[in-house]
Amino acid sequence: IFDTGLSGMAVSDELYQGRNLQARKNREKSLWGEVKVSFQTKAGDEVELSARKPITTPLGQDTPWTKFKGNLIVLGLAFLDGTSMSIDIDDNKLQLKK
Repeated sequence: IFDTGLSGMAVSDELYQGRNLQARKNREKSLWGEVKVSFQTKAGDEVELSARKPITTPLGQDTPWTKFKGNLIVLGLAFLDGTSMSIDIDDNKLQLKK
């Protein structure tokens, strides 16, 4: 999910706690260093967005996505730095350009 009102990243509580446990076990200095998120477009191309040390918060229980099963990642402006995002609501298309 893209949220331009968000600076960094919000993730499901399970994902946040799992990463926190892993970082403590490995004695890492940063919970979230360079974060890369990739996804496949309808045309089959791969798009990768990244952010360095994004401010990250857990979503908690009060989210509008309570029926969603699995890990949820909400990406904010840190992942769109240097990228323009266009949304065509008539054609249901999202376009990202570097």
